Amino acid sequence: MAEETGATDPPRITTTDRAAARIGQVRERLRRPAARVRLGLAGPQAGRLAFTFDLADPGDDRTDELAVPGPPGVVYLVPAPLRRRLDGARIDADPTTGALRAECTAGAGAGPLAEAVQALLDEEINPAVAAHGGVIELVDVADGIAIVAMGGGCQGCGLAEVTLSQGVRAAIQDRFPEIAEVIDVTDHAQGRNPYYQASKK
Repeated sequence: MAEETGATDPPRITTTDRAAARIGQVRERLRRPAARVRLGLAGPQAGRLAFTFDLADPGDDRTDELAVPGPPGVVYLVPAPLRRRLDGARIDADPTTGALRAECTAGAGAGPLAEAVQALLDEEINPAVAAHGGVIELVDVADGIAIVAMGGGCQGCGLAEVTLSQGVRAAIQDRFPEIAEVIDVTDHAQGRNPYYQASKK
């Protein structure tokens, strides 16, 4: 488990009563009353970042996750790279379907570098991936690391890693030598319409 102090302080997340009730209902129905709620990044959808929610049993924490206290009896597991983006987030549930959603107010790391990286994505990279129905958005940039999310046809695409390693990463690092690493934090398992299906193994 990552340390929860200093640079990895957990984000502040609030939860509506409706979302807390929905989490309780799902855990009860699945007979997993102690399960934690794991957040993942589905990628950009309709101009906003969309998040996934899954249950994780105690002891199934990943080394790159932060445990974030939620409503009584609930703990959220948040990937450390998404910490800043989820700070101040509000978890709610759709009144009709019960689907959970995270409403974020924090944008990608503010400042000229973040704006310049996002401009590169918008003006040079996204027009190319849009031909395949994809989109790539900057999630955060800090400490020499740019964190990106892939959506649309890029999410779950069998060539997403190639796109990242040979296209996106190279373009960002060529333009911005101060960025030492580019990380994709998209949950590609949640992709609904990938441009290239990953091969079955």
